Amino acid sequence: MTDETAMSPKTRDSATVPGSDQQIQPLGFMRLYFGGRYIWIMTGLFLMMIIGPLIGRFEIIATHVYIGDLLVGGVLMAAVRAFFKDRRHFATCVILGMAAILVGTFGRYLPADDQNWFTVMALSLDTLLLSYLILLISADVFTTKEVDADTICGSISVYLLISGVFASVFSILLLLEPTSFFVPDAPISVDASLGPDRLMAYFSLITITTVGYGDITPQSELARSLANLEAIIGQVYLTVLVARLVGSHISTVAYRRLTHEDSPPA
Repeated sequence: MTDETAMSPKTRDSATVPGSDQQIQPLGFMRLYFGGRYIWIMTGLFLMMIIGPLIGRFEIIATHVYIGDLLVGGVLMAAVRAFFKDRRHFATCVILGMAAILVGTFGRYLPADDQNWFTVMALSLDTLLLSYLILLISADVFTTKEVDADTICGSISVYLLISGVFASVFSILLLLEPTSFFVPDAPISVDASLGPDRLMAYFSLITITTVGYGDITPQSELARSLANLEAIIGQVYLTVLVARLVGSHISTVAYRRLTHEDSPPA
């Protein structure tokens, strides 16, 4: 029997780290999409923030249905999937999400004066839904005793959800008081899809990461105050999160080593 045939399928499909028994499985992360909860939310948020500005404004059919609507719906489905086993959280996510979609869609067929108010109502519901998800995921992430890949995905999701909340708030502020922000002329057509305004989503993301390109700037005192608040929350969250994850990981490793050393040999 040759060495190649003697190798088990598991050995052939994975690589072994030199000097250890640990095996690397290149596609092992795909298991998260079947057993993980938060990776779906994280993926949906990434798509909404990266793909949304590129193609989200394009209509699918001539009845005001946009690609961005599907991205927002995907985030809602990911949230529903994550909390499917808990009826209370499941029902809350569905009610808030569907209400935001229905109000936003209905407002598109109204005159411009009434349309803004329905958009504000839809964005307010978006803010409530995203805030609710932040509370649920944060409670899980910061109370779990063992850090795994799904925990990390949940931590990233919270960070992106915070940016989404402020993007919705900035969008509301821009609708109610257009002079609150200095917004340059958009190089693309207006994005009328559901969810926060794409320029405000962009501004929120560069604010929470403290990049601050300066192309969009807050003008009113309320807008500046909210921008300051988001920047502070983003930095404090990262500081506390890293300390929490590192501390949990060190504790878990130390506990496993202790139990392994105390266990009698087989």
